Amino acid sequence: MITKPTRLAALLLGTLLLSACETMSVAPVGNLVGQLGGGSTGHNTLDVVHDVVSGATAAFKDYTAAEQRTLGTEFSAVLLGARPLLRNERVQRYVNQVGVWVASQADKPLDKEGKPIQFAWRFGVIDTDAVNAYATPGGYIFITLGLLKQLESEAELAGVLAHEIAHVTRGHYLAALKKGGFAQIAGGVVKAKAGSGVVSSAMVNAVRNIYSRGLDQSDEFQADRLGVLYAARAGYSPQGLPNVLRLYAASGSKGDANYSILFSTHPAPTERSQRIEPMVSSQLAQADTTENEKRFLAMRRQLR
Repeated sequence: MITKPTRLAALLLGTLLLSACETMSVAPVGNLVGQLGGGSTGHNTLDVVHDVVSGATAAFKDYTAAEQRTLGTEFSAVLLGARPLLRNERVQRYVNQVGVWVASQADKPLDKEGKPIQFAWRFGVIDTDAVNAYATPGGYIFITLGLLKQLESEAELAGVLAHEIAHVTRGHYLAALKKGGFAQIAGGVVKAKAGSGVVSSAMVNAVRNIYSRGLDQSDEFQADRLGVLYAARAGYSPQGLPNVLRLYAASGSKGDANYSILFSTHPAPTERSQRIEPMVSSQLAQADTTENEKRFLAMRRQLR
């Protein structure tokens, strides 16, 4: 049950996530490649996939980048009011390093003023055994400790984060606000600049409704395709996300509480994997195959 968050959740979000990604957010791209071992970004090879994933949502016409960040802060405060961030700075920094690098490969949509949106990417691990990942407007991405423990390589982590990044770059949660009839609430939050320190009960209910109901299946399928592309651009094996989907299909069960939210709000993982397999095996057949298993497993051992 999501409880009403206080200023403590917002402060925790601001301090831990900002410190966790401080180094990577300003590092030159060349240094990032060396640090993460991603190899070539592969832009020339992968540009042919753009026809598969083209088409931006109209949701960005309603919000500037700053307004999206305000909404993202509110969404995040609600999520962190339910479960806190994992208190492990090394793990948080690692996830931010991977996430910021992958996010740098994503397309930049235009805001309502026609300007490319510079998302303020922040990544965090939520301390819960549930198996899931979440995105918010503005560029806040969360993966649960339960899911992180299930992964086997950095490529799989990159695939999961890339999927959530795609939800942000395509404005899927902004569209969900409008479809759910919460645009007026969101507009009030933006106007107030989230300055009260406490998220309104109306906003809490709106966020709870959106995450419990889930996004449209078409949004999930699009995020899968874009997620594979973004991860491959970053130099990771495009098999990362399909591997995770196969994990869901093999291990998940609607009777398992850790997977219940995932299966109630996402299309069947087997169908998702089947839909992106042609893209992985054909258009991305020449992409890099970097997995970075050893480094990832060294990080994962810190979670015990």
